[in-house]
Amino acid sequence: MTTESLTKFWPLILSIIQEFWAITEPHIEDAAIQASIPIELYYYSELGLDSFSTEEFQKRDPFSNPMQFEKIFVTLNFKGWIEPQPDEKYQVTEKARKAARRIIQAGDGFLLPFESFTDIDLKKLAGLLKQLVHSCQFTPEPPRKWAIEKRFRIAGQDSPVIVQLREHLMDLFAYRDDSHISAARPHFGQAGIVWNVLGSLWRKEAVTAEQVAESLAFRAYEVNDYEVALQAAAQIGWAERIDTSSAYRITQTGRELREQAEQLTNEYFYAPWSVLIQSELDELYDLLLKLRDQLNSFRKR
Repeated sequence: MTTESLTKFWPLILSIIQEFWAITEPHIEDAAIQASIPIELYYYSELGLDSFSTEEFQKRDPFSNPMQFEKIFVTLNFKGWIEPQPDEKYQVTEKARKAARRIIQAGDGFLLPFESFTDIDLKKLAGLLKQLVHSCQFTPEPPRKWAIEKRFRIAGQDSPVIVQLREHLMDLFAYRDDSHISAARPHFGQAGIVWNVLGSLWRKEAVTAEQVAESLAFRAYEVNDYEVALQAAAQIGWAERIDTSSAYRITQTGRELREQAEQLTNEYFYAPWSVLIQSELDELYDLLLKLRDQLNSFRKR
């Protein structure tokens, strides 16, 4: 078993997570509105619901504008969802954790009919995924395990199997983030926005600051921020401006660096998968393919 033979799994896992989001998130948002619960408690649950701080959040998300976190912290504090602490952190209240659990469960409720819709052996699939998650948790670092340890979980042994499946996949999502950040941070330090533009350049032949800002709007940076980041990438040899236009393209140095980081991400991410033998990996892939396709059919029925 080699890392290269396993790389087909992550795109498939991500596509399944996106199917889960497409089914659950509209109902999570509705539940939040109806109960006057900030939707940020759902989004930030993946960053942990013990305490909030920009420093902590950037351990999983160094790529978004930290100012957006600070603004939301002020609102959540004002409304009593979090409480300021002396170390520039906010303590998340029990009220907030209960609220997050409530709206996440509201979304999960719309997954439950899938158990009678599908012919997949969900318990078998859950068992294989659980082995992987446990292996990720106990495999020696690197990567630094922050996301997989901090994320807020609601599923337990008594939860419906489809909800347990969603939770296991989100654990793997967290470990993928841990793997990528451990592989990439030595190159970008605190300048996650520069890594954003390198990723955009790596995926496309040429980009402008306007295009990056549009495609990464959820990162909450402005066009001017990305223009500065593209200039910085050019200064360190990762990018180059195309003639006199406003577009940039990746250099060979930038491409090699980004591909090295991707390779190291995969090495970190797939190392724990040695817990499964080849026949189990083959079965896992087949089950995941069926899950993706049947979730899609279930969502569109």
